[in-house]
Amino acid sequence: MSRRMVRSLFKAKYIVTCNGRFDIIRDGAVVAEDGKIAYVGKEVGLGECQRHFDLVVDEGCGIMIPGLVNCHTHAAMSLYKGVSDDVPLKEWLEEAIWPLESRVDSMSLLYGNYVAMMEMLSSGTTTFADFYFFDELIKALKVIPMRSIATLALMDRVPDGEVYWSRLKKIGAYVDAVGSVKDGLVGLALGPHAIYSCSEALLLEVAKLSSGLHLPIHIHLSETKEERELSMKEHGVSPVKYLDSLGFLSERVFAAHCVHVDDEDVGILLDRGVSCVHNPSSNLKLGSGIMPLRGILRRGVNVCLGTDGSSSSNSLNILAEMRLAVLLQRGISFDPTFPTAKDALLMATRNGARALGLGDRVGSIEVGKRADLVLFDGRSPRLLPEHDIVSNVVYSSQPADVAYTIVDGRILYDHGRFAGIDSGSVLDIFGERALKLLEG
Repeated sequence: MSRRMVRSLFKAKYIVTCNGRFDIIRDGAVVAEDGKIAYVGKEVGLGECQRHFDLVVDEGCGIMIPGLVNCHTHAAMSLYKGVSDDVPLKEWLEEAIWPLESRVDSMSLLYGNYVAMMEMLSSGTTTFADFYFFDELIKALKVIPMRSIATLALMDRVPDGEVYWSRLKKIGAYVDAVGSVKDGLVGLALGPHAIYSCSEALLLEVAKLSSGLHLPIHIHLSETKEERELSMKEHGVSPVKYLDSLGFLSERVFAAHCVHVDDEDVGILLDRGVSCVHNPSSNLKLGSGIMPLRGILRRGVNVCLGTDGSSSSNSLNILAEMRLAVLLQRGISFDPTFPTAKDALLMATRNGARALGLGDRVGSIEVGKRADLVLFDGRSPRLLPEHDIVSNVVYSSQPADVAYTIVDGRILYDHGRFAGIDSGSVLDIFGERALKLLEG
């Protein structure tokens, strides 16, 4: 006996589609059939679509946008939030984070993922690219079915580097692991950590596997001034030029940070089709610098947004990253015209989906794509008056304004409630385990 199709109806006063025309639909509706968008348009135009629905969400005074895409985070690092704040990146890693990681246990990581995913859902994120402990992420995604790119972390210029080479030798097992998550919500990315932590041989092998298996590559690139200086010392060229000399860069690469890049680097990134992930909060908090976003965007490079881990940025709120990305560039350029609120929203939606290789599935509200949606409470004082809906979302919205977060047609967040988990119990266990981890 065949399974009956699940039909859902989502309504909003304004639908910001983020499609190619950037259509904004007044008094709109979205119909999803088994999580796939079958109709986008005026509610009055539903016609034949207006039959029985298994689920109806009528946030009539609200704003609907595509689900937000966080292209760079370390979810389970939520365990370390507030640990060793206000120190440089190198000291933070070597004296605080790496010692904690050496003794963290699987259960703590699992709950670290749960809490990170709760924070992301409550601020409108539906898709995230994670770069941390792979196995515990997959377990968490089977409980909280967000859309994700699970990154297989790799490095060999570290003690026990052979462990990471062994991961590449059993790449099929990792492909199977992401495939075990229902509905194809999870994909795999190869994650060479950075050029200073990976040998040339490892980088070449990753590039080869990426090409052969059509897997994306998630890497930290030109994050700090020290990284660029080290590359000049070891290779005689910038990190971007070094990777390009290896044939490493392609449209499958999404590179976190890209702070210390020059015009030649940007030209290479554009020519190779690399996506740059802007993490403004983390870069500022760690004193790493400011991405030259205006120049990168104007050259035509695909730029998306990330929060980094909440141990470095102290937040997984992509709404805040949108606002900061715009204001920061205006402040240093003395130009209030660019980037715009629209630019920021596209970075957090369509550009992010493209960077992760998901542009045909999510990133905009269009027929044929998956129903990953965010609905805001349009009666929030922060979202009124309605002179400019996009500006309200980018410059004014807060997580408290998120009413629903929907992934693949399923409501995962509903006015403070999370589907599939006892949030109170999760938070209690998380808090206990985080404290015990710090106590050693």
